Amino acid sequence: MKITITNAYTWYNKGDAGILLGTVNALKKIYGNNIEINVLSFTPDEDRKRYCKDSTIKNVYSNILNPFPYKRTFCGKSLAILKLFLKMTKIYFWSKISLGHLSKKEKSVELLSESDMIVVCGGGFLGGKKYDSLMHLFQIYVNTLLKKPVIVMGTSIEPMKQGIIKKYTEKVLRKVDYVYAREIITYDYLKSFLPDDKIMIIPDMAFMLEDNFDENPQIQELKKQNKIVCGITVREWNFPNCDNAKEMMNKYIECMANAIDYLSEKDNITFVFVPQVIVKERNDTDVAFQIRERLKNKTNLLVLEDDFTPIEIKGIISNCDIFIGTRMHSNIFATSVNIPTIAIAYEKKTNGIMKTLDLEKFVIDIDTLKSDNLIEKTEYLLNNKQDIQNKIQNKIKQIREEIIEKLNDKMREYKK
Repeated sequence: MKITITNAYTWYNKGDAGILLGTVNALKKIYGNNIEINVLSFTPDEDRKRYCKDSTIKNVYSNILNPFPYKRTFCGKSLAILKLFLKMTKIYFWSKISLGHLSKKEKSVELLSESDMIVVCGGGFLGGKKYDSLMHLFQIYVNTLLKKPVIVMGTSIEPMKQGIIKKYTEKVLRKVDYVYAREIITYDYLKSFLPDDKIMIIPDMAFMLEDNFDENPQIQELKKQNKIVCGITVREWNFPNCDNAKEMMNKYIECMANAIDYLSEKDNITFVFVPQVIVKERNDTDVAFQIRERLKNKTNLLVLEDDFTPIEIKGIISNCDIFIGTRMHSNIFATSVNIPTIAIAYEKKTNGIMKTLDLEKFVIDIDTLKSDNLIEKTEYLLNNKQDIQNKIQNKIKQIREEIIEKLNDKMREYKK
């Protein structure tokens, strides 16, 4: 059985990489190892080196519309948008005249036309104020032209501010065969325009990424010093709901630094930053170093910088006692290996995922983040660690069983 997974992002975002690898694991559980998977992503040359280590994944090619690489300047972004528009126009034109000709011209379209099924990779790239969601929607639109089953596998759709995005999103999603929403907020929105027999809620596919409990020498050395270890992820954020994004970003960094200072001194906690997104010019490590610079004792924050695989990241986090994650998928990685977690939510998808885990009381909105609140929740995790771990362990088992059960319920229709 030939399956093409489209709309994959990049290896350099370990959350998106975790979604893709979790999706592949789920497909193998449903269809067995006798499947051939191709992937369409935004960084195919780099992704090919990593993903094709799995013998099920034959190759990685570019998504139909791909702005990468481009310079993150006004001129660079403008040129990238122009190139995307011209290519979109060309593909749309040829799709109306001859799909056969388009397949010969575009390798990605050729792969789609040869597939038995097309899976749109899960993630949070639809909706919101994101005009780049139109780029993803165009890929999904082309998928639907090939007369193959098209399954959207675990999506989140942020509330939309722009009418054109909302209209095009609903138009395209009406054309696909099935949509799996990964949380209740998106599911409720989908119910407003799709029939009940075309949608289902399913946990994030990153929950299907294999676990790793290997010991990490650096963290184990900290524990030998009787240190409590808290893993963290942080990120640059543009604070779209606030008037002064620069001021809010500075406040976020200050809150994190103040909390680390207090908890290190009072509770003997050492913090370990785990790199989740390492895309050039948007590297989470840069923010981690900004936080460390503000600490009274810089040794209280260990900043890891390597290009870890998602599975290696799960292994690092499994060595921690508790976890504080701004990156949503780092929270999925943490809870998957039974680590009590606080989520700092920058989009509603985080709230939805934590609700799935019955951990919504451990969510803090990034717009209203205060060090006192973060300290209070962190100390609660420490004082109730065992009870929370027991709760998480049972919930993760249920989530994984639910994913396979719900996928089998629909996707067995497409078994060859």
